[in-house]
Amino acid sequence: MLNLRIIQLKRIFKFLLFSLLILFFNSFFFERYYVRFPIYEIESTRIPKNFDGYKIAVVSDLHYGFLNPEFWIRYVIGSINEQNPDLIVGLGDYVKKRNFVEELIHVWKLLPLLKAKDREVFVNGNHDHWANHSLSLRLLEESKKSIRNRIFEIKLGNEKIILGGLGDFWEDHIPIDQIFQHTDPKQFRIAIAHNPESADTPHTVSIDLFITGHTHGGQVRIPFLQHSPILPVQNKNYDLGIRNSIFNEMVFISAGIGWSILPLRFNCPSEVPILILKHKAN
Repeated sequence: MLNLRIIQLKRIFKFLLFSLLILFFNSFFFERYYVRFPIYEIESTRIPKNFDGYKIAVVSDLHYGFLNPEFWIRYVIGSINEQNPDLIVGLGDYVKKRNFVEELIHVWKLLPLLKAKDREVFVNGNHDHWANHSLSLRLLEESKKSIRNRIFEIKLGNEKIILGGLGDFWEDHIPIDQIFQHTDPKQFRIAIAHNPESADTPHTVSIDLFITGHTHGGQVRIPFLQHSPILPVQNKNYDLGIRNSIFNEMVFISAGIGWSILPLRFNCPSEVPILILKHKAN
């Protein structure tokens, strides 16, 4: 009887050990390095007909550096280009280390490899500022692809949409009204920002869509509940996917690619979301 009990305990131990190994492999390798391209449809009556089907690739939180080496970043960039997007938006946190300019300099040699049909635009995130505030801003401007504190119009035929770039919510806040105040309220307006909480800052100009990252989706999401217990934002509604701001404006949050604190992901794989604009008839 005792021997049977010992055999049963050994089987349970082996099963638990095997399960932990599978969990370790999934969280530390598969979900971190297998980048998916989920599709989200953004539907609105304000999206012009000519932009129906317009494809936006969202690149967020690369965190180039430790455990996210150059060859892998190049692979991710190549995979993004294969999606053949109309527009690529870079949302910041391109590096990880604080006070480390080498990573910042090197990653900006890689980011120009991203290619879209129309254009590529970038803003910075908090980690970029933490690496070196002044250098991060200089490299962003020197790329000639900065949308920080700028407005760009994208035209298709006689119709257009408006893009505006915000500074980082923590380290480089720029009022939304300052950026969009002279834009046409009849046009579909998209705000590009690193942190989704930028959408909750006071503004009088209406924004149709915020495209953001920063949260990593929480990195760990409880299965079935689809809840992230740890999020680097005050507004815990901002975890992943399409949400509404406190002003009832649409906010999209990407889970991004890199990691923070611990190099793992569970039920929250790395991603480069593809947003498809859809014209909705009145």
